[in-house]
Amino acid sequence: MRLPLQLWRVLVTSAILALLGWFLVLGLRGVWHALVGVSPQLAGALVAGATTIIVGTVTVMLGRYYERKRDIEAHFRADKIKIYDEFLQELFKVFHSGTQLGEPGTDDNLVKFMREWQRKLVLWDGPNVLRSYFLWIGHLKNRNPDVQALFLMDEFFRALRSDVGQSSAGLERGAFAHLVLRHGEFFLEQARQNPSMTFKELSELEKKRFGF
Repeated sequence: MRLPLQLWRVLVTSAILALLGWFLVLGLRGVWHALVGVSPQLAGALVAGATTIIVGTVTVMLGRYYERKRDIEAHFRADKIKIYDEFLQELFKVFHSGTQLGEPGTDDNLVKFMREWQRKLVLWDGPNVLRSYFLWIGHLKNRNPDVQALFLMDEFFRALRSDVGQSSAGLERGAFAHLVLRHGEFFLEQARQNPSMTFKELSELEKKRFGF
């Protein structure tokens, strides 16, 4: 069977590196035996000195590498926070205006903003954020969205927090609904009883319970 050209290149490169490594080992062994033959004390001192230099150099190089990596990650995280905050500002405007996502009458400005903001998802968001966003938005496109949309929004918020280094441990599923609903605890209670309840049905139950 004929091997692919790329595999041949890998095999040849590996063979060359192995051969060079073998010659290097032989050379070092020859130098070591020569030094030991001349003066064991000198050989020991040279080995100790070389080891100290190598360890020191590697330590400095690794320290600089990880320091630079941390700086890049911190800068990248700061940019992500700005982008996520920009999105959350627009999203909360809708909830505070009393308009429900996915229902007729949603602010056209939000729709336009989200279309523009989605371009940034491609470059800035991690796989977990993208996955949760796709599930949430896909659910909102239903003609009669149910309360599961809020649970999917909750998962999306958790993914955003995780992406910038924040933990959501200890927060019950759906906890972020408290930020967008007037009666978050009532919502969680009703959603547990009827997971497929629509926003309209939830609104009617709220009117019966709270009178508005």
